[in-house]
Amino acid sequence: MIWIISGTQDGREIGAELADREMAKPEESRREILMTVVSQYGKVLAAHKGLDIEVGRFKKEDMVRVIKEKGVTLILDASHPYAAIVSETALAASRETGIDYVRYERAEIPLPDYDKLYHAKDEYEAAKLAGSLGKSVLLTTGSKTLPVFVHEPSLQDKTIWARVLPVSNVIKMCEDLGMKAKNILAIQGPFSYEMNLAMIRDYHCDVMVTKNSGLIGGSDTKLKAAMDSGISVIVIDKPKADLKGVPVFDTTEGVLKYMEEHYGFHQKPESH
Repeated sequence: MIWIISGTQDGREIGAELADREMAKPEESRREILMTVVSQYGKVLAAHKGLDIEVGRFKKEDMVRVIKEKGVTLILDASHPYAAIVSETALAASRETGIDYVRYERAEIPLPDYDKLYHAKDEYEAAKLAGSLGKSVLLTTGSKTLPVFVHEPSLQDKTIWARVLPVSNVIKMCEDLGMKAKNILAIQGPFSYEMNLAMIRDYHCDVMVTKNSGLIGGSDTKLKAAMDSGISVIVIDKPKADLKGVPVFDTTEGVLKYMEEHYGFHQKPESH
């Protein structure tokens, strides 16, 4: 069995492609593919023939148990590029059980030269910075970081617009944090330049907080819209996972080629 840890659109696409390649083989020679995601919403998005999808967050001991119980021989880690702890945990579990580990992590985009662009090492630093830069903050880093911003003292008299996934548990979390309904922008991304521009304009935002999540994460359109609006941009820097000595790829083509060459995930023969 192959275990794909997915947390992104490109992770789902890699899983679907590998499943299609296995499904093209005779049934007796197909390998099972387990894909894990962190939410029921992620499970719905990832649904694909040939993928066994489970929901959960795993500590190292949980991963070791799954590896042993299911006979996993390879972990393909396609978790979110900012989920460094997930990658380090998966690598530790693979080493403890003696199985292979491969990491796919989408490339960041080069950041533009912009005099209102600020870096923050984490969400705590970003929240403090946001409080000093403006009065209306568009938060585009997801629900996981939201409590930090809501509880930041310097933001108590400011307006936070939280752009989050449109799922009930996330919206409930926003409400439990005391956010008003009008400040919860529950919508699925990624977003176009025009959509970002409209949100900045319509909500009178003067600060945007984002991550450098690459092209597929919409970082380019967010940054362009913010720059063209003349507002401040805070980029939370990506945490660096310690992945020395393991294969790491930043393109889907690269990781799929590696899976083909090293693990026999050959492309489907073309039909005529």
